[in-house]
Amino acid sequence: MTGASVTSILTDTEGLLLEVTVTTADVHDSKAAPALLETFMDQPRRLLKLVWVDSAYQGPARAKAFARHGVRIEVVRRSDGHRGFVVLARRWVVERTLSWLSRSRRLNRDHERRLDHHAQMVWWAAVIRLSRRLAADAPRWPEKRPGRLPRARA
Repeated sequence: MTGASVTSILTDTEGLLLEVTVTTADVHDSKAAPALLETFMDQPRRLLKLVWVDSAYQGPARAKAFARHGVRIEVVRRSDGHRGFVVLARRWVVERTLSWLSRSRRLNRDHERRLDHHAQMVWWAAVIRLSRRLAADAPRWPEKRPGRLPRARA
């Protein structure tokens, strides 16, 4: 891979990574969507019923790819009359996930020479994010352990 790359992701409603596809920068996200969906749905026991997308993902080619798997597309549109930045329900989930992933130093620049290597680095960053999220729920000593008091520090 020479030059820049574009990462396309599929997340659940919580923003957890379900699938990733990395393409060269000259491929628009909407063109990569059918391949992203195919990669996800080719695995056994994968099920999608509804995908929220922005208006760039409209069109017969994408609709055909999603319909082949029985996936309904719902386009999240911006309300008329609003100027400037507006948070749109559901669309911010993917943007937030990309923000979480971009905290990984390996993903903040195009270090990888191959697209598949970059995709694996995205998965790696997602696993780190998920493990930190799980660790945040773990009991901490001594505050969350009953019957234990903190020692006084000298």
